[in-house]
This record gives sequence, C-alpha cells and structure tokens, in this order.
Amino acid sequence: MFETINLWIQDHQQLVYSLIFTYCVSKASILPVFVGVFVVSESLLLGPSMIAMISGSVAGDLLRFWLGRKYGDAIVRKMPDALSKWMGKTLRLFEHYGVAYILLCRYPNTIRSISVFPVGMSSMSFMRFLPLSIASILLWIGIYFALGYVLGEGMSELLERNLTLLSPVLLVVFLGLGWFGLKRIDKLEQQAEKAIK
Repeated sequence: MFETINLWIQDHQQLVYSLIFTYCVSKASILPVFVGVFVVSESLLLGPSMIAMISGSVAGDLLRFWLGRKYGDAIVRKMPDALSKWMGKTLRLFEHYGVAYILLCRYPNTIRSISVFPVGMSSMSFMRFLPLSIASILLWIGIYFALGYVLGEGMSELLERNLTLLSPVLLVVFLGLGWFGLKRIDKLEQQAEKAIK
C-alpha cells in the first residue's frame, strides 16, 4: 500500500504540494511527519514541500489573526455562552502566557485550528505576533518533519499502529498546561479583587 501511495504522489506532485499548502492554511497537524516520510522516499521534493508547509501555515495564521482582530468581538458575541466563556478564558490564558501560548498552540488536536484567533483579539501588535508565529511554524514543521524524515519508510508501519496516540497525548499535555494556566489566572484575579477591596 505504501508503494502505491508513493507512486500516486510521484505522478501528482503539483497537486500534492497544493493540497499540503491548503491543509496548512486550514490547520496545523501532524502533516509534516507524512511529508518527511515522502521526502525521504523521494516521492516529494524537499524545497517545494517546505515552501508549501511554511507558506500555508503563515497564510492561515495571518487569516485567523486578521479575523480575530477585525471581527473577533462580534463573532464571540454570537457564540453560545459556554463557547464564549471558553474563548474569554483562552484570551486570558494567552494574555498571561503569550509567547508560550503561541509556540505551543499548534500541537493539541482540538485547539490548533482556531488557536491564533484569540491572539488577534488581544492587545498584541501584528509586528510582535508575526515573528513569534513564524518561529512557532518553523519549530512545529522542523520537529514533525524531522521525525518523519528520520524514521523514513519504516514510519509507515508506525503510522498505521501508533501515531494515532500522538494527538491525544499532546491534547492531554496541553489541557493540563491550560488548566494550570487558568487556575493561575483565577488566583491572580482573586488576589486583584482582594487588593481592590
């Protein structure tokens, strides 16, 4: 099966690069692992693969930042209360752990598609956001691509059996960090309220 996929990718490289770009615009995921596997098996070329992943990710971040900056408040007001409260807590989490939030938000499964949206709603300037976003993108692509590249064709068996565990593990780690961050923010808010009284 892996050979069949390899042959199809070799025959449709331009389409695959376009799909990689489009996928990276829409979300961050474990896609660079697969790209690394197909680059090492010579189905894809390194340069176009990197350009597609990086440019797609930058375009997606810019789009979500712009949507958050321009329409964030209006969108959040139209959300159900539970989701609106969650977005508010996410925004406070970002405000408290800004740089770490931007660097880590690509990894957990349920967060990564909208993670930059609250950053656009925040007080962070675009000029401060852009280099942090690019650093986060390069770190994410570098780690995942290197994993796929190093493991190469032997990765296909691992992917079929074990890689589905990676997203839930990263989600648990991020939720744990998020819970800790939110508790810390709640504690700081309580201390601020006591100081005001």
